[in-house]
Amino acid sequence: MSALKQVFVRVHARYEQDRYVQDLEPFAAWLLRSGYSNKSCRTHLYRVQQLLHAMGTKPGAVLHAAVLEREYHRLAHRCWKYHHTYSTYVDYLRAIGRLIERPVPADPIDTLVFEFCERLTRRHGFAASTVTGYRHWISDFLRRTLLPGQSLEELPLTGLESYIQLRSPGLVRTTLTTAIHCIQAFLLDGYRRGLLPQRLDQVDLARGFRRDLPPRAMPWPLIERLLQSIDCRDRVGRRDHAMLHLMAHYGLRTGELTYLTLDSINWRARTLTVWQPKTRSTLVLPLHDLTLNILGDYIELARPQIDLPWLFIRGAAPLAQMTKFAASFMFRTRARRSGLPISGYSAYSLRHAFAHRLFQQGVGMKAIGDLMGHRNLVSTSVYLRLQSESLRDVALQVPSHATGGVA
Repeated sequence: MSALKQVFVRVHARYEQDRYVQDLEPFAAWLLRSGYSNKSCRTHLYRVQQLLHAMGTKPGAVLHAAVLEREYHRLAHRCWKYHHTYSTYVDYLRAIGRLIERPVPADPIDTLVFEFCERLTRRHGFAASTVTGYRHWISDFLRRTLLPGQSLEELPLTGLESYIQLRSPGLVRTTLTTAIHCIQAFLLDGYRRGLLPQRLDQVDLARGFRRDLPPRAMPWPLIERLLQSIDCRDRVGRRDHAMLHLMAHYGLRTGELTYLTLDSINWRARTLTVWQPKTRSTLVLPLHDLTLNILGDYIELARPQIDLPWLFIRGAAPLAQMTKFAASFMFRTRARRSGLPISGYSAYSLRHAFAHRLFQQGVGMKAIGDLMGHRNLVSTSVYLRLQSESLRDVALQVPSHATGGVA
């Protein structure tokens, strides 16, 4: 059965006899493989048919992005909903190599930032997410400090201080400190390579201590109530319940969840192999019976039956690997729907609660660090800062003075 006949059960002949059938048929097959519902497929195919007829290009031709965008804007005046179809069709054309996109002129400043990030990767072996953070903060600094057309040599002496004053009201202290360190590294590198006439990375900052406040750990009773509030009869709800269960009971990061594949679960050995992109290492965790049942039910009843290897798949089409940002957004959504007083917590609070719970049960710091994938105990100790009530419980007994001691 053709994809068009599968989508348009009654009126498929209208599309199979169309001039652009060789464009519509593979697009319909791609939509079905990507997990779009029949209703969404019908909508996208109808709009793409209108778009192709408006363009009047040869069937099966490679399309120019500029021409496609121009015709889209012309149709979008009649219906703003064409935007979703346009972005979907662009993704399809890009995936099959039938889209000619305009080359973006290389900006000298962007080239400098790119080369600096490449050197960071080669010299220090930073993870891709770390390099992305460097690129974001450096580009944000240069965009807000330099006027269009200015070179790096024209950076003002007080550029970094002005940037700090501008951005500090909207950023927490740890994020601002991270941004400053990224920018300082770029400015120092530029000075050493002769791109800056003088050092611009030196700035006076208030003295801070490394993680002077302990991470916020969600109380375990609230975690249990959060998991119970999720309706597992729903496909997406069963997926979210499995993800939150792994974060709370095994301390997984959001990024580690998204890297899990079907092969990560060893059902015979009852283990879970976790790839940790932050440390570029692999961690093997033993799985409890409850966890095995939750993962098995999710795979059998809720996970889409597609060829993608990832364990957790997006809930909406196009079906693809979840991102760590989507995992964090999922936590915030479930926290809001639960009605519990947990709006001030983040997804990482489940990881922090995992470490605190192990410590309260008498597990040693070395074992906790191994389970969390830490390379040194300094990272683990940050999670285990104690309140004064806990310190009273572990205080040593002070020996009393013997009566009648030496005068």
